[in-house]
Amino acid sequence: MSIVRGFFAGVFCFLLLVVLVLVGLLTSLNLTVLDADFATNELEKLDIYSAIIDQAKTMIPSQPFIDSTVIDELATELKPWIEEQASTVIHAVYGYIKEGQSLNVDISLEPVRAAVKEKVAAALMDSPPAMLQGATQSQIDVYMSQVYAGIDNAIPSNFVINDAVAGSLLKIPLVPLRTVVSTINAVYICSLIAAVMLLLLLALAHWWQPRPIARSTGITFILVGVVCTLGPLLNYLLVQFLSQAVGSFGLAGLQIKLNQLASDLTAPVRMYGIGFLISGAALIVISFLFRPARSPRSIPA
Repeated sequence: MSIVRGFFAGVFCFLLLVVLVLVGLLTSLNLTVLDADFATNELEKLDIYSAIIDQAKTMIPSQPFIDSTVIDELATELKPWIEEQASTVIHAVYGYIKEGQSLNVDISLEPVRAAVKEKVAAALMDSPPAMLQGATQSQIDVYMSQVYAGIDNAIPSNFVINDAVAGSLLKIPLVPLRTVVSTINAVYICSLIAAVMLLLLLALAHWWQPRPIARSTGITFILVGVVCTLGPLLNYLLVQFLSQAVGSFGLAGLQIKLNQLASDLTAPVRMYGIGFLISGAALIVISFLFRPARSPRSIPA
């Protein structure tokens, strides 16, 4: 009978190990990739906005009164606005993916228009074209109105981001992604329930005896901790994946920062593993404090 109980206890310990590692990975996923605040903070930490701006500057055609110096000044002035709008879009996209909210963000580009017009006007006043030499103020105003009209034609008044636009920008269809996130949440809840059930079954397999229960659970927890604290391996795998992802978006300048991003992504699961290492060691120590159960002695007739 003890052999049968030992067999089932071993099976339950193995299943508990797998389930707890899965819970750790899903917990880390919910605290990092699936968290809008984490995504926003990481984008700021990686200074990805500067990388996007640098890439966008190479795509801007040359325009009168808009040289590289003016573009750099515009990028510096508009960077806080870009970060604010990006945060709004990120939270809206996460709300769409995780909570089923509608995605329809209307971003006004009037601040961009105003900043460009201001820079163009300043550049024109500093170095007016030959056609305006000796021109009256009314002629200058007419010329500026034409320049401003050209800016308004080049820069739309607003930019609407919906699920189709966001999916195109992210190069990921959002509807299947919403299904994936919903499945992850369901698996996470089921894993928590399964962990509790396996703990109860493990206790039942040991016939509710505290000493073997604490020892088996402690060993399992330590193994969970060892698996979840394999930081270097996780970082290496993540860096390889992120390198391909960054390359697909054309942001090669972020390659040197991928190690920090990978470390931030794996930090929760490492802390989870450390917690289980400590808990497992404590349970093994506690198991030695319990007296071994004595087998019942037969009473002589």
